[in-house]
Amino acid sequence: MCGICGATSREIGYRDKLIGAVSSMNEVQIRRGPDDDGVWSDEKNAVVFGQRRLSIIDLSSAGHQPMSYDSGQFWITFNGEIYNFAELKSELECRGATFKTKTDTEVILALFKEFGEASFSKMRGIFAFAMWDMKRERLFLVRDHYGVKPLYYFSNKEKLVFASTVKAIEKSGEVQLEKCTEALVGFLLMGSVPSPFTTLKNVFSVPAGHYLVREKDGSERLVKYYDSLDAFLTKSTDSVDVAVEKIRAGLKEAVNLNLVSDAPLGVFLSGGLDSSALAALSAKARENPLTTISITFDETKFSEKKYQDMVALHIKSNHKEVRIRKEDFYNSYNDIFEAMDQPTIDAVNTFFVSKAAKEAGLKVVLSGLGSDEIFCGYPSFRKVSRLHTIQRLPRALRAPLSFTGLFDDEYAKLQNLQRDDVLSFYLSSRSQFFVNDVAKILGISLPEVLSAFNAIREKSFLDDSRLATLDPVDLHSFLEVRMYMQNQLLKDTDAMSMYHSVEARVPFLDFKLVEYVSSLPSEMKLGGSVNKQLLVDAVRETLPSAIFNRPKMGFVFPFAEWLKDAPSDFIPAGEVTKELFEKFKSGRMHWSRFWASVILSHWKKQ
Repeated sequence: MCGICGATSREIGYRDKLIGAVSSMNEVQIRRGPDDDGVWSDEKNAVVFGQRRLSIIDLSSAGHQPMSYDSGQFWITFNGEIYNFAELKSELECRGATFKTKTDTEVILALFKEFGEASFSKMRGIFAFAMWDMKRERLFLVRDHYGVKPLYYFSNKEKLVFASTVKAIEKSGEVQLEKCTEALVGFLLMGSVPSPFTTLKNVFSVPAGHYLVREKDGSERLVKYYDSLDAFLTKSTDSVDVAVEKIRAGLKEAVNLNLVSDAPLGVFLSGGLDSSALAALSAKARENPLTTISITFDETKFSEKKYQDMVALHIKSNHKEVRIRKEDFYNSYNDIFEAMDQPTIDAVNTFFVSKAAKEAGLKVVLSGLGSDEIFCGYPSFRKVSRLHTIQRLPRALRAPLSFTGLFDDEYAKLQNLQRDDVLSFYLSSRSQFFVNDVAKILGISLPEVLSAFNAIREKSFLDDSRLATLDPVDLHSFLEVRMYMQNQLLKDTDAMSMYHSVEARVPFLDFKLVEYVSSLPSEMKLGGSVNKQLLVDAVRETLPSAIFNRPKMGFVFPFAEWLKDAPSDFIPAGEVTKELFEKFKSGRMHWSRFWASVILSHWKKQ
């Protein structure tokens, strides 16, 4: 797991300047890879790669990057893990490939030499990498199936600059620093910046399941090698019993793959079903005791200590508990913003649990992220059929929805259903602010907000006619994966864990497991007497029964209480922010909306 960066230019004489730019980007990303660093440049072309290494597989110097293969024809700078690299390596050796290291990085290079662009779909893991084919003078930027690992770039006809973080590209000196309206509108609408936009205009993320190819003449093509929608469109006819068995086997396989590490590894244990299942399966697969990390609070109503201790005792883990108090939040305030590569309302919890993992001596942690999106675990999944029905009513009958803005946050979201598009359907359960509010907060016109909204919908690939064929639950699951999970949860997890030089892995997002669960009928995923019955039945034998019957909490911090008691200098100057703070303190607004205004104020200063 690492921080990668690089640049290329059509001007050969520009190479020395790019070396300086890449060196600067490397320095910005030092926390992503404190173990080693490297810069490589092609002497014939203005192509420069940089890397900061966090050593996980093959801790020796043989894993140094950027790395070459086949007498220097192929070069790579790689961030991530290829979990099936041993299997791929054996296959390649049968085809005559030879290897100098024990790394998964070298396997990517050999795989590309053998299969070309078709190699990207063969990899099972989390990855973002740049590869230079020196013979064909062709650059590739490749991102994993669900966008677990980040990859951003700026390009025009003359040059391309890429990195694991937007901040690194900003520090390269090669990109004009201009705010992106779509990013800020999207943040206020949804609580995170929607892919492919970033806060810098003309700096984009490579979409999940895609790769970008750039030729020597500056021409580019963006290629989709994986589409998460496909699994929803091919429905399984398996019975519930068969589905449970396949989920059990798939989850066990995914966990075993995620346990491959030459560095200390543990599991985030919140005490909920998802993290408890991962901890139990991980402990069963290991010979040595598993390390588990939990967070507790002084505020008892947020405490899950009872369940954390229950699971830790059951699986006999080496359990480490960290108490987080509101003073810790206040004292870490500036560090949290430093770690936050892009504005988001939902990263503070991951900041502290990653910090705890670092202090426990871990380099790798497993997280239960992704389970609720694919197993339909959020309460919203049981409401979306009604929302979909409302959106399909004649527009005249939906006109009264404009008055829902007079009510509390939950009912106010219904005003999104006045529009007919898929993104508006999603915002009826996921929105933070509404278009009129966004215009007021940003000080721009309503037409400008609507124009940004349309750009977000189009660039998020939400105009696909196939979406209309999905039932509301499947549609919501697809959108949760595409929007909330990718744009917020995964982005936050990567930024906060890597700030502490910790690699976070997400076994529930093994693409084979996700594909199978996505193919199951909606009624099967929502059926049963408990939430996520399919998952419960798949892991029932591994955990105490109390874990299955407990109320769902999620990974919740006492954030509202901490914000209400925060020192006065926590409240940024500005009429809008102070107005939102008063609404929040009086109970008329959810904490996340006020916190969004605080984050926006911070970003405007940059």
